[in-house]
Amino acid sequence: MSTPRCRVAVVGAGPRGLAVAVQLTACTGIETHLIDPRPGGVVWDPAQDPELLMNSRTRQATVFADDTVDAAPATRGPSFAQWCARYGSSLPPGPAAEAAGRGPDDFASRSLFGRYLRWVLERLTQQGVHVHPHRVTALREIADGTQELTLNTGEKLTADRVVLALGHLPAAPTAPEQALARSAHEHHLVHVPAGPATAASLRALPAGADVAVLGTGLNFYDLLALVTQGRGGQFERHQGRLTYCPSGQEPVLHIGSGRGVPYLARAVTPAPVTLEIVTDDRVAQWCAADGTLSFADDVWPLVSAELARVWRAAGADTALDLDALLDPFAGSGPAGSADLTARLRDLLRADLDSALAVPRGPMTAVGEALAVLKDRVRTVVAAGGFSRESVRGDLQGWFRSVGAFVAAGPPALRVEQALALLEAGLLRALGAGVRVTASGPEGFVVRGRDLAGPVTVQALVHARLPADDAGSTTDPFVRELVRGGYAHVRDGGLVSVRSRPGTLTGPGATACRLVDRDGDASGRRFVIGLPVQPQEWNIANLPQPDRADRTLVQACSIADQIVTAAEPVVR
Repeated sequence: MSTPRCRVAVVGAGPRGLAVAVQLTACTGIETHLIDPRPGGVVWDPAQDPELLMNSRTRQATVFADDTVDAAPATRGPSFAQWCARYGSSLPPGPAAEAAGRGPDDFASRSLFGRYLRWVLERLTQQGVHVHPHRVTALREIADGTQELTLNTGEKLTADRVVLALGHLPAAPTAPEQALARSAHEHHLVHVPAGPATAASLRALPAGADVAVLGTGLNFYDLLALVTQGRGGQFERHQGRLTYCPSGQEPVLHIGSGRGVPYLARAVTPAPVTLEIVTDDRVAQWCAADGTLSFADDVWPLVSAELARVWRAAGADTALDLDALLDPFAGSGPAGSADLTARLRDLLRADLDSALAVPRGPMTAVGEALAVLKDRVRTVVAAGGFSRESVRGDLQGWFRSVGAFVAAGPPALRVEQALALLEAGLLRALGAGVRVTASGPEGFVVRGRDLAGPVTVQALVHARLPADDAGSTTDPFVRELVRGGYAHVRDGGLVSVRSRPGTLTGPGATACRLVDRDGDASGRRFVIGLPVQPQEWNIANLPQPDRADRTLVQACSIADQIVTAAEPVVR
């Protein structure tokens, strides 16, 4: 029995949108349209600086389902690592050399992964998928249930089903950020707002200028690469030690944040993680809690006990002090920038030593264990085990920050580069609790919990990505969806029908259907990925092979539901 003809519009052609499109290609009679102004995703532009690295290992990325996912054999394809091995030699010389030199546990450039995604796009077009390099600005449902999409060109595109795979959402600056921007403009100071670090956005930073950098996460490490190697500087290794040879075009970066310390390094040689306290049976109990769990009261004590066990098993000869790990500058009292910088150097050296050790040191072992534990927590969130208050307050609040700092850091090379820049005098510490004001033409004034006195700088960079918030985003399409009643926002995320255990695939599945303002979930509009946070938690990672990855399972579920044309359901 042939499948009835159905036209599907997938809005967003990054990794998640491509994963959905791949699944739809196996469905007879489906006409698929991918719509994205930058097909493949702006984060993965092959033309970006090759210094910018992925935060996933080469073996941890794919858009194709495998044997661990219930998907049609026709949708199989190479993971990123497999693609590098099979097709890397056909790339231009630079990318070909990188593909050949990257092992499965290495961290490739984002530009190389972008070439993989463009290869997937080309394969999809050969299979009949239509690609529209445009932006969707509005959606409306017409009388027969057809979904009418308006593109930024003014063109209308109609579809029977729409899948939203939107990725990160743009956000308006906060009121304090707006005040700093106005003051900077008035006094002719350089101010770089929050957002992805790019060479273009950082070009205004003068060589030799003192620059305050607010934020010490992954975006900070991008900035670090772009204003050093990106400006002609060179990292050189002498007798095993990395040093920096400046070009003279670098600014001096003064870094601070709520915690004051850059994200911890990933292990150079990862090892399997075995959990003994947060077991599968324990997670199953939490999943069945039906919204009654408090993460802080019911789950965190066992998570922290597991981390302490891992710490001891990795060879630590002292008890794990989580407070000291999470707030390394605490207790030392106010100090000058030079003393704080020396303290930061010691912290990063200890972190790097742990990441380079074989087997990895206790600090890195804790990070690897927490990465696995975050996936367990994600499963409980998706099953509805936690109370809404706990998800909003604990998981989207303090634990999100803890998980990012300890378990979502950069390749160890980045921390080693930061150490080299500290030695070269191009990186200095401001400590924790940093706040900035603009006091006139002399510059921005920086104060902080750990600073003995104010520091004045000539430029300011907000080195962070705005939190995804569908309720306050500036994205015109999402705003129109909500205004038109086609989507409903709760706790900052687009609401979708929560998947029931055991129903992620198959005709009866109801996962990923977009809920409208009346609480109904039509089978005509679907959503996957970042805009549904916090209902889906910890979903920024790329789809991974060989692990029944939830994103890939959801892509299969969406394709199944579209093919079977399930009747609308009420949430």
